Amino acid sequence: MSTPDIAIAEAPSRGAYQTRDRILDEAEALFAHRGFAGTSVRDIATCAGLTPASLYNHFSNKDALYRAVLERGVQPLIERLSVLATGQDVHEVGPQIIEGIMAHLAEHSHLPRLISLEAATGGEHLNELARDWIQPLMNRAIAAFEDESHADSTWTAEEAPLAISAWLYLIFGHFSMAPLLSEVLGRDPLSPEALADQSRFLVKLAKQMSLPVPDDGAA
Repeated sequence: MSTPDIAIAEAPSRGAYQTRDRILDEAEALFAHRGFAGTSVRDIATCAGLTPASLYNHFSNKDALYRAVLERGVQPLIERLSVLATGQDVHEVGPQIIEGIMAHLAEHSHLPRLISLEAATGGEHLNELARDWIQPLMNRAIAAFEDESHADSTWTAEEAPLAISAWLYLIFGHFSMAPLLSEVLGRDPLSPEALADQSRFLVKLAKQMSLPVPDDGAA
């Protein structure tokens, strides 16, 4: 008798988790195309196949939903870069970091456009986005330049933020400009083949820029 009771008790939790992810997927896409101000809770609920009242069972308001989209999208990137502070040899993990970031953004391809739109329009969440998410992301990356093992890097400590900013443009831009690149290049930049090519290119570029990746790595 106990086993069926346990199964019944666990099912709502799994279902709630799936519903929450579906809400976040739809919210990410709508925020990316319409911005925070141009997206309503009703819009998100409708796209997720819910009523607004049902959505509020998962998120207290639109601000909380927006923050959850950013947390789901950016926190894993920060965590991937955090390995640089764990004592691991960045010459070994560099390519894996680049490939992991690209793979994560492939699953959340609307996120870079959301961030670009917020930056371009000076949205009401711009300061929060910069302070809570982009700054920690850059700090983790800049820390790699301060490691003694990179003392022979082409870039000075003063140039490190500029180099990391350029990498944000390169990586995020591949996703946020995908519709334009599709027309220019004649293929879908978000296809598995194009993403694999872009990842290899970025690893190779990192070597050319004297960033911490091996000379005989994946590229």
